[in-house]
Amino acid sequence: MSQKKPLGFTNAEGKAEKVLSSKEKLKATLTAAIAKAFNQKEKLKSVWDDFQTLFRLINAWLKKEYTEVPWKTILYAVTAVIYFLNPLDLVPDFIPITGLLDDISIIGFVINSIKKDLNLFLDWEKEQNIEETDV
Repeated sequence: MSQKKPLGFTNAEGKAEKVLSSKEKLKATLTAAIAKAFNQKEKLKSVWDDFQTLFRLINAWLKKEYTEVPWKTILYAVTAVIYFLNPLDLVPDFIPITGLLDDISIIGFVINSIKKDLNLFLDWEKEQNIEETDV
């Protein structure tokens, strides 16, 4: 996680810390992000599978089913979700074609930053016989 943080990431990270302080806020944020992701599935196809893994990781952590994850990993995962939910981030989502590109770049940055922990989570899911499906 030593890569340089992309523009807009630090602001979203601060918001993620606040969301993580409340189970209810985190649950509502996750629910909203999943709904938005499904509405934008075609545009998110380059990161779809990994983004779904992020959602499942956060959900399993929230439910205290999977707790063997560093705090920074959860923070980064929630930061990606917060950034994705913000319609007025660096490139507003309503701008045709490019509106979600910055979101995808942030999601990609997070996925690359926490890839080792995501792979450990996927291994845990396999051990639990949890199918990798869309959230």
